[in-house]
Amino acid sequence: MRQRARADLPPIPARHHSLGDALVYWGLVRSALWSHFDRVWLKVEGPIPQPADGPLIVYMNHTSWWDGYMAFVLNRVLLRSRFEGYAMMEEAQLRRYRFFSWSGAFSVHRQDARSAMRSVAYIGRLLAERRDRCLYIFPQGEIAPNDRRPLEIFGGVAHIARRAGGATLWPVALRYEFRGEQRPEAFLRIGPAHHAAPADGAHAISASIGQRLTAACDALRDEYAAGDLLGYTTLLRGRSGVNRLFDALRGMDTA
Repeated sequence: MRQRARADLPPIPARHHSLGDALVYWGLVRSALWSHFDRVWLKVEGPIPQPADGPLIVYMNHTSWWDGYMAFVLNRVLLRSRFEGYAMMEEAQLRRYRFFSWSGAFSVHRQDARSAMRSVAYIGRLLAERRDRCLYIFPQGEIAPNDRRPLEIFGGVAHIARRAGGATLWPVALRYEFRGEQRPEAFLRIGPAHHAAPADGAHAISASIGQRLTAACDALRDEYAAGDLLGYTTLLRGRSGVNRLFDALRGMDTA
C-alpha cells in the first residue's frame, strides 16, 4: 500500500514548512530582489482572486531566471499567503536546490511523459482537495525572448485545471527593463482572472490561456514603450543605486 502511494507522487513532492519557507523568502528571494532591482511595479486588471474563488492557477510568461522569484513575491506580498502555494520545478534543478520544496515546489521531468503526467496528476489532486491552494506555472515550459510571438503554450495547465475539477486562472505578464536607474525595474501586469470549468476541453482552455497571456504581455510592452505607467504601483522597492546616493549627497551639499 505504501509503495502505491509513493507511485502517485512526483520524484520530489512539495514539503511545505513554514519556517523553511520564511528562510527561503527572506534569506534568498527578498534579499536578492532588494540587491538587484530598483523597483518592482504592479498593475492588476480586475479583482484579486480570493480563496473562495479557488483553486487558483497563476500562469506567467517565462523570460528570465528571475521569474520564479516574482512568483514568491505575488504569493507573499500581493496574495498575502492566503493561498497555499505550489510551483512546478524541473527535477534536475530541484534536486540541486531541494530547499525550494519547503515553499511548495515539486519536481517535473518534461522529457519523460509518464513522469510528467504523474506530476500533473499530483498537483491536480492537491488543487481539487482545497480551494485555498494555488499553482504558479510557466506554460511556455522554458525561458524565451520576451517579444517572440506566438507564445508557445504547452497543454499542462489545461490538464491540471480539468483534474482539479475547474479552477480560476490568472494571467501574469512579466517584463524587466532599465530606465533611468542603475538597477533594472520589474513590471508585472496581472489579470483579469477567468475560469476554466471541468467540462471545458483541454484545447479550448489552452487556446484561451495563449490568447490572454499574449494580450497581457502585449499590453505591458505597449504601455512601457509609450511611457504610460498609469495604474502601476510600487509593489517592492530595492536598494538605492549610486545615482540616488550621489544625488542625495549633492542635495546635502547644496543645503
